[in-house]
Amino acid sequence: MSGSFENRQLNLEYTLECGQTFRWKKLPDGFYYGVAGQTFLRIRQDGYKFTFETAPTPDDYAAVAAYFGLDRDEEYQTILQAIRTDSQIGKAIDRYYGLRLLHQPTFETLISFILSANNNIPTVARTVQAISKKHGEAITLGKYRGYTFPDPATLAEVSETELNGELGAVYRGKYVRETSAKIHNQAVELEKWRDLPYDWAIGQLRAFPGVGRTVADCVMLFSLGVYEAFPLDTWIQRAMENFYFEGKKTHPKEIYQLAAKQWGQYAGYANEYLYMYARNQLR
Repeated sequence: MSGSFENRQLNLEYTLECGQTFRWKKLPDGFYYGVAGQTFLRIRQDGYKFTFETAPTPDDYAAVAAYFGLDRDEEYQTILQAIRTDSQIGKAIDRYYGLRLLHQPTFETLISFILSANNNIPTVARTVQAISKKHGEAITLGKYRGYTFPDPATLAEVSETELNGELGAVYRGKYVRETSAKIHNQAVELEKWRDLPYDWAIGQLRAFPGVGRTVADCVMLFSLGVYEAFPLDTWIQRAMENFYFEGKKTHPKEIYQLAAKQWGQYAGYANEYLYMYARNQLR
């Protein structure tokens, strides 16, 4: 049993392969398989048509739409118009049109990006998958099985030794465990932070062990939908210096200031288009 829909403003490949998520894999059948919150999803794009299957709820279009932001298509066009401020970002938009920001579970996103510090995407993906398989809940979709990400209470009980060793967190297990325990013990409702002033929410996130400015911005952007967040990783640093600072080494503060001035409340979308463009054009 499968569902389908048409959408001209979503490019599945760009959206799932730009490094925002560690939970997806493309298999030889042309479908992407991944866990979106509590939903195991199998989805493929053919032109403007998308075919999908979901579990445990069959044909759960609402979960698909929420995850990919398909209920915000009009806003997407507004965003692209707002960030098309110069020829460089224009090239990135034209090349990667359809790249969307996912709306991912906040706790999972926070832990995933704690794991990403000084790490590469394949390694982080393996660790996130190992944590989910060992401590999450299994969801079956046909002959495939996916795993939900554990909640803070569960992850707080996992030993640092297991996290660092068997599950592959290396030295980050301490941060994962302490952050999980803090969220559980203090009954922190991360999702509510989307409604707080940006600077205040960033400060709250940075109070968690292992969370710096870039990790905090990733959580704000890739989960809480705060589009002014501007994660500054190696590729974005390189892109901004090459495209906007004449190739000169630039202090992060200057980059943040320019991004805020140039793209304002939608700087995060400009960030992702520049990330994709830089990763493929500046190697």
